[in-house]
Amino acid sequence: MKFDDTDYMIFRKIQLEEEKSPLLTKIEHMFYSKLLECQKNPSNMTEKDIQNIKKIFIRICEIRERKVVQAAHSKARGGKPDLKNMLDVEKKLFDSITDIMLKSRKRFFNMD
Repeated sequence: MKFDDTDYMIFRKIQLEEEKSPLLTKIEHMFYSKLLECQKNPSNMTEKDIQNIKKIFIRICEIRERKVVQAAHSKARGGKPDLKNMLDVEKKLFDSITDIMLKSRKRFFNMD
């Protein structure tokens, strides 16, 4: 897979959309794989391109991770967060965090 300016623009657009939206935005299910592939095969990328992609990747992951944690917190408190744009890997994180939070809340509030 070769990285090109179109890929960069797509990743940057996703980053900006994630920063603007309080909910997870819709992204393709292979998003994380594609970003990682661009980093692993930098054959036609300059060092600056590689660093920019890494920054974008980290920022998108951090934003989406925060949104997943917020959704898990909402669910543990009885809410019904919107999970429709959650990718499989994010859903696993959501389920794990929700489970831990529910168990903790049960212990904290003696809700056996």
